Amino acid sequence: MNTPTIEKLVILDVRPGLAKGIDPFQEIMATKQELADDETLKIINTFEPIPLINKFKAMGYQSWTERPEEGVIHTFFKKESGGQADELPNVETFEGTDFQQKLTSFCDRINKIDVRQLEMPEPMVNILKELENLEPDHALFVEHKKMPQFLLPELKDRNYSIISNEINEDHLQLLIFRAD
Repeated sequence: MNTPTIEKLVILDVRPGLAKGIDPFQEIMATKQELADDETLKIINTFEPIPLINKFKAMGYQSWTERPEEGVIHTFFKKESGGQADELPNVETFEGTDFQQKLTSFCDRINKIDVRQLEMPEPMVNILKELENLEPDHALFVEHKKMPQFLLPELKDRNYSIISNEINEDHLQLLIFRAD
């Protein structure tokens, strides 16, 4: 791919937030909203954000990466002409009893993982790995810190549904299962 010409560059370094365990998704999307059509967004990160690249591609952006030094990834996003916004899939959020009913409906057909102590992108990687080995009539119960925004399009593409139950601001339970 030929690297597009950069006329105006907006730089967002998400490494400080990642080091504190803060998901940069909201900051990235807010920055994208402010981006003019002739501006290119450069995100400085510690890993290649494949789900983000896929999300931006669906919104009409071309992307490319550079690795200026070990452990540093620069990902660039430039709007292509005619690109349209693509919203994230909706997630069903259930209050305690509704979530519990769905959870109970799977009886003993539940695999459980806890990803709250993992650094990004490990929670998503582990969840997708677990789903690859999940029996068709089973569900995956996940203890998570927050809603994994980049996981949602991946679940939709793989025909999974997800429901959530918020325990507190730093603890969310997710139930992921095959969509009917």
